[in-house]
Amino acid sequence: MHRIGRRLACSLFVLFACLCALASAAPAPQADAARQARVAAFARLYGVVRYFYPGDAAQDIDWNGFAMLGAAEARAAKDDDDLRARLRALFDPLGPGIDIVGERETFPPAPTEASPPLVAWRYKGFPSSESRAYAGERTGRAVSNGYTTLGASVDARALRGKTLRLRAELRPLQALHANQLGLWLDIGRPQGKPGTFENSVTNANTGDAWQAHEVLARVDEDATGAGFGLMMQTGAPGVSSGGLRHLTLEVGDGKGAWRPVETPSLREAAVDGASAQAWSIAGPLREGAGASWQADDGGYLQLRYARDPSGTTLFDAPAIAGKTATLELGAGLKARVALTLADAQARAMPARAQALAALKARLPSLPVADRDIPAEARQADVIVAWSVLRHFYPYWDVIPDDWDARLAPALAEARTGASRELQRQTLQRLIAALQDGHGTVYDERGPKRASLPVRFAPVGDRWVVLASSVPDKVRAGDVVAAVDGVPAAQEKARLEALASAQPSARPWKALAPLTFGTRGTVRTLSLQRQDGSTVDVALPFEAETWPDRPRPATIAELRPGVLYVDLSRLKQAQLADNLERLARARALVFDMRDYPSEAAFDVLPHLLQAPEQARWMHIPLYTGPFGERAGYRDSGWNLQPRTPRLRGRALFLVNGSTISYGESIMGYVRELGLGTIVGSTTCGANGNVTDFDTPSGFNVMFTGMRVTRHDGVGRYHALGTPPDVAAEPTVAGIRAGRDEVLEAALKLLD
Repeated sequence: MHRIGRRLACSLFVLFACLCALASAAPAPQADAARQARVAAFARLYGVVRYFYPGDAAQDIDWNGFAMLGAAEARAAKDDDDLRARLRALFDPLGPGIDIVGERETFPPAPTEASPPLVAWRYKGFPSSESRAYAGERTGRAVSNGYTTLGASVDARALRGKTLRLRAELRPLQALHANQLGLWLDIGRPQGKPGTFENSVTNANTGDAWQAHEVLARVDEDATGAGFGLMMQTGAPGVSSGGLRHLTLEVGDGKGAWRPVETPSLREAAVDGASAQAWSIAGPLREGAGASWQADDGGYLQLRYARDPSGTTLFDAPAIAGKTATLELGAGLKARVALTLADAQARAMPARAQALAALKARLPSLPVADRDIPAEARQADVIVAWSVLRHFYPYWDVIPDDWDARLAPALAEARTGASRELQRQTLQRLIAALQDGHGTVYDERGPKRASLPVRFAPVGDRWVVLASSVPDKVRAGDVVAAVDGVPAAQEKARLEALASAQPSARPWKALAPLTFGTRGTVRTLSLQRQDGSTVDVALPFEAETWPDRPRPATIAELRPGVLYVDLSRLKQAQLADNLERLARARALVFDMRDYPSEAAFDVLPHLLQAPEQARWMHIPLYTGPFGERAGYRDSGWNLQPRTPRLRGRALFLVNGSTISYGESIMGYVRELGLGTIVGSTTCGANGNVTDFDTPSGFNVMFTGMRVTRHDGVGRYHALGTPPDVAAEPTVAGIRAGRDEVLEAALKLLD
């Protein structure tokens, strides 16, 4: 063959081979998209059944393992008909009323039994390990593990590393047994991290006499507060009550000696059916519930809870016989799920017992922490997270996002990286769409984390060092040029894309992943100096937290008659000792740029002119999936003016890191005109957080209630509190050691 002929033949062969390869490769993406659509179909059904199907058998399922099994089964399905068969095998053992048919088929007749009691789920917010404000239970079913609690709290910052001892005498009264009463101690930590929790419920002896209870709890090194009080186990319908007296809270010196910690008087808790400022009552409360002071038997507090005969205690929303939810699953299928069952239908059925046992035996074990995460577990993480937020996030009406469209891409992304860090980023990217400043993903099983010895601030579109505990290496005012070899602008964009917050707050939210990393590892920063030079520094992640920014003393006189008060460091004792001094000041500058202390709350009543009863916190009362609710449980702080009144002009310093409790305080400042706000818009995330765990051991936190302006209607979420006077730091100002936001406030007093 001639040379040119050989070349032509070779070229034709290569072209033919390429065409064959393309032909064989073309179906792969399409096939994978079909598999992801089937996993998404399972996910849409999973959330409705897990949280709203009321059958008894469904309450005894390892739902995280179920999510893993379902993801694997759905992905293994050969086609839509095979998927339907696999879904039926998964869900049929749970009980009647879960029907899966083709999208053009007709559902079979729904269960019609309506004999009371009717069983249906009711949720006050999304139940959480982080907040007792939220709860869930089924109507027609006694709650064996629910509690009514009486609680108060103290600032724990000065108690870190020490042991607290809570003591009191308890006595069961109406319809209670001794082992249904106990004391509790709960150590609060920043950013929703779980702290020590101890109680004495199971330690009681039998009988109805007064019994001594004691609880010990070590205060975590980063603790912010310590909650304590009485807990009573929820029992049968009717009224039950318990007594509490001789309550003391003490801190140990490590050598066997104890000194008292000041606590509010029990008499302050005697507010029937409501919450006092110092004490709060939470749990299944109805008419006739509350606390009252009894003068007999040495004087004691009586706490009562009440349950109506139907077993519904969270709120009034009677179950509706025959209620169902119909949903399009995709993959050619649709489903109908019973949301209400009669008592007989809800009970675990012997005919399904064998299938239920077989299902439980198939549920996989959760992943091991120090190994790469299996693909089905990664997808199960997304299924659980997507489902919780689809049904319980309280702001879908104000956040313009197609949450359903995010499911398949997130499932696909979850298959691309097996490491824990990549999986955490997948979940972060998913919840970033919430624009929820509380929205955060913690790796509960990952390595311990620590801080760099520097603190940053977003200044314009740059990261700038605000404070440094290693000034020989890093100086205030240094501008970050690169992070671990990645240009700062690129890294900033990446971290902000993972940050769940409104746009103006994302630069502040991105500071946490920049500053915190795996303990013992090193981060390399390229820093631009004032003289134009660039230096590279390697900094270890080894500090407990970032260094304090430069600021005056907690209470400082900046000018004659002008007092600065840092509400993040202010102690209640400091406030009490300086109240008269504050009342004489002609101006007060309150710094709200770090998370406020408990004493910040106590400042507000001294600024008020009249009592207030605004209802700006609203807990959703869910009666069905997809955010269906019977209304909200509305509340506020019900503040009363206190003397002495702080009459000087009040100025409040805020920025994008002012969040949550700080925004509660700023809500009062703005709505009641208590002062002038200086700085930049706050984060726009307020209200008690709630949380859940994914199969791979990630903890996801989000805002569980709806917070509005004080009119009860105006939107606050992802808007925040804007300043009256805008002021932000500059690179030049930081390098000169100036606080330009504070200077802007003082300029208003000229």
